[in-house]
Amino acid sequence: MATTLRKVADGVHVGPLFPRSLFNTVVLEGPRGDVVVDAGLPWSGRRLARFLRGRDVVEHVVTHAHGDHVGSTAWLCNHTGAPLAMSEIEADDFETGGSIAYHADAGGRYLIAPLGLRRRRVDRRLRAGDTVAGFEVVAQPGHSPGLLAFWRAADRTLVVGDGPVNVSTDPTSPRWFHLPKKLHHDPDAAVASRWRLTELQPELIVSTHGYPVRGLDHWTEGIRTVAH
Repeated sequence: MATTLRKVADGVHVGPLFPRSLFNTVVLEGPRGDVVVDAGLPWSGRRLARFLRGRDVVEHVVTHAHGDHVGSTAWLCNHTGAPLAMSEIEADDFETGGSIAYHADAGGRYLIAPLGLRRRRVDRRLRAGDTVAGFEVVAQPGHSPGLLAFWRAADRTLVVGDGPVNVSTDPTSPRWFHLPKKLHHDPDAAVASRWRLTELQPELIVSTHGYPVRGLDHWTEGIRTVAH
């Protein structure tokens, strides 16, 4: 597995945290420094440290508080000194240290939620319309109550923490990884939010799950065909 970040767009880099990019971190180069989107699983620290060596990390942003996205969040903030930002909807639950059971079935609640046990203070509570490293914050509720995406209209780049998971290294020929429907907090709302994101007409979709997808038609195919 690659131990370096891979540039996928201007100022946008992806680092695989688990086999074949099933779990990723995304680094956005902003005007004040680097913003790290999602920290992956609890054992991701060593790989994150390699990716971020020599970089000036000014903020750590979380798309949502599922355990596979915040497992190394406390470690990352402690390691870099970066403040933490996440949805205002999920911030209180994250700070309290209790189980974040944002899944419709017991499997998610008992297997994924415990991966995010290490917590810390949330320094910035994000809402739709805020800005992160030159990207606009977009609400994408459903997979979790406060799921966020990040949109840069200038080059039509969309960064998401949930969406159809592409397991093909070719961004123009995606292959979709099927996940259980009940890993969502609200499965129907999750799909509806994905369709609303298509109204932005993104050209490049970068996810913290799977490989990037290029072309709105390909991503729309994923939303339509992958079981949710």
